Amino acid sequence: MKHFLLLALWLWLPGMARALAPLEPLQIAEQFVAPAGWPEMRDYLCCEAAGQARRETLGQQIPARLRRVCQLVQQGAATAVVAVELRDSVDRRDFYLHFSKEGGAWKLLAIRNLAMTHLGPPMVEILSGMKPAEVADYDQKHPDASHAFTLGNLKLWTSADADIAAHFARNQAGFQQLLRLVQKGRYFAPAKPAAAPTGEQAANANPAVHALLRQLFLAQVTRRETDCTGCLEFVIGGKVSSTVGLLYQPTAALLPAMTPDRLIVLKPLGGGWYLYKTV
Repeated sequence: MKHFLLLALWLWLPGMARALAPLEPLQIAEQFVAPAGWPEMRDYLCCEAAGQARRETLGQQIPARLRRVCQLVQQGAATAVVAVELRDSVDRRDFYLHFSKEGGAWKLLAIRNLAMTHLGPPMVEILSGMKPAEVADYDQKHPDASHAFTLGNLKLWTSADADIAAHFARNQAGFQQLLRLVQKGRYFAPAKPAAAPTGEQAANANPAVHALLRQLFLAQVTRRETDCTGCLEFVIGGKVSSTVGLLYQPTAALLPAMTPDRLIVLKPLGGGWYLYKTV
């Protein structure tokens, strides 16, 4: 009997330790987006997220047919970000969970995604349905943004993160060429004479830069989207301040911090390139 009790205690203690162990951000995210309910949900929410979540987890509000894939993007001493991809046989969508550490415990602080992407599909449908004569007329009226560029840009703007990453991988030589042109032109070097165009205007007006931007379905190159003075941002698109694009900064220590109020995600693509989104 004594040996049986010792065996039972040995089997019970690891389970009890797991139950008492604080959850990490990725574990909280997986519970929060799972299709089943989570009775302990409110113990892991704070601030904005606590005010938004009532009786159901986010996972209970998402259609059950969607597969949920969670990826830890960043975890530091006090903050963390987890990306969540929803997918089915025809569609993929992404959103981002921001966490903060309070009193030694991780709490979900806010939920973010790229705003107004619902505007893209109707515009893509209209452009895709144009007849050749209509396309020719469109190109004549929009010499700076052809039908082919606009359609490709809209599709990329509303694409899932995985599709944007695949676009970058397929066209990496073009992105590197574009980067070299911008760096060679020193458009974003310190101050030029006040009478000269700003660096950003000059960079985007350069015919070779402009041609590559259009080829890669990019809207512009700038430094104003992520508040990172040492980064180059190649914007795909967006509405108001909610934008998506590719950022280049080879030194990780100089990267801007992710926050739910500005830079909602920064995913590494390799070689100093990142996918970014802002609100």
